[in-house]
Amino acid sequence: MIEYLKLVKNVLDNGVYKMDRTGTGAVSVFGTQSRYNLTNGFPLVTTKKVHLKSIIHELLWFIRGDTNVKYLQDNGVTIWDEWAGPDGELGPIYGHAWRDFGGKPEIIIPPKPKLRSGLSASYLGVGNGQGKENHVLAKTWEGMMSCCYDPNSASYAFYGAKGVYVCNDWLEFSVFAEDAAYLPGWELKEKYPKQYVLDKDGIGNGFCYGPKTCQWVTAQENQLLKSDTIYTVRRISDGKIFNFTNPANFCEEHNLEDKNFSDLWTGRKNAKVRQGYEFVSSQRIKTGIDQLHNVIESLKSNPHSRRHIVSAWNPADVENMALPPCHAFFQFFVDDEERLSLQLYQRSADVFLGVPFNIASYSLLLMMVAQVTGYTPYEFVHTIGDAHLYVNHIEQAKLQLSRDPLELPIMKLNNKIKNIDGFKYEDFELSGYNHYPAIKADIAV
Repeated sequence: MIEYLKLVKNVLDNGVYKMDRTGTGAVSVFGTQSRYNLTNGFPLVTTKKVHLKSIIHELLWFIRGDTNVKYLQDNGVTIWDEWAGPDGELGPIYGHAWRDFGGKPEIIIPPKPKLRSGLSASYLGVGNGQGKENHVLAKTWEGMMSCCYDPNSASYAFYGAKGVYVCNDWLEFSVFAEDAAYLPGWELKEKYPKQYVLDKDGIGNGFCYGPKTCQWVTAQENQLLKSDTIYTVRRISDGKIFNFTNPANFCEEHNLEDKNFSDLWTGRKNAKVRQGYEFVSSQRIKTGIDQLHNVIESLKSNPHSRRHIVSAWNPADVENMALPPCHAFFQFFVDDEERLSLQLYQRSADVFLGVPFNIASYSLLLMMVAQVTGYTPYEFVHTIGDAHLYVNHIEQAKLQLSRDPLELPIMKLNNKIKNIDGFKYEDFELSGYNHYPAIKADIAV
């Protein structure tokens, strides 16, 4: 890993001192590039121990399009915890941009109110239910609150557990009741109170109940507006799987009672089987661009294109991200020997803590994409805008420079995996990783 040590020395020798957003201070060099040839071994830094488990799980997390730290935490990885919100969300960061660029971010930024213990679902312990007694909208408000905040509610798994929330103003029933009369469709709700329900999908993004995102629609219209969700059910008699986006139409085509059948995905009465069908899953359709999928297909069909690019920097989403992406975009290149290379442009790079992680992560991504496209992984090119060492990492960096790099390890992938979404943690095998002891350093947040 001579290339990495040269980068460290360059920043130490030539870096200009600057204060930074963390308040720590750093020495920075603008505009650097390092090249790592994967035919020489897997570029995992050997002058200190690097935590490979975190690297693999984070990369798989990106590829999933996930933006919640729960997956990472479930696998013992805490590297994103410092930036996550109370609900574990980070906003539309890397994974979302890679797999659903410009689409509806399946995220929730505002913190959810905490439930007070010992209270039933009829009064959840969140918000203020004063004035709802005998009110025509009482059941609507209670149902909305229950499905979003009560884990004991049968509908919670399909609402609150998926990030659906109630805006702060509507946590107070009196405000909700007042706003309700100004929502589109109120005249019909007033005239046919039992036929019209509250909908958040047609106007909003499907995640927030509020005055700017809701309207009154019929129950059937409500199902139609949920067409950005794919439902999967299994017919018990023959095991046949059905996928559909419109439950009402599916029921009509198969002579099913819509109201009873919908219990499958609304979770009412803990329904598992209805009218000879059982619920399998539901998932929101991606409405944006799956950049990673598209670039993989492009590599297969048009290998010498100069457009094999995946961008994590979406100006429209930056303000909604817990941390604007440091690795802004990456690009693939196929040479005349059918070798695949990857260049990462990283706008900001913590040379001591972050860069060893980034080198290994994108080298691994290169290997994965090479395998699913049929090319030989060749070179990872790391281009950095602001390469910096925090002032409290300088002594650690000097210690690293005093150590001679060791022979690089070998990384093997499960060669049976031919789809980028098919990789699991167990599909990666590292051998021959000899390294110096770990060097502790505080992370700047």
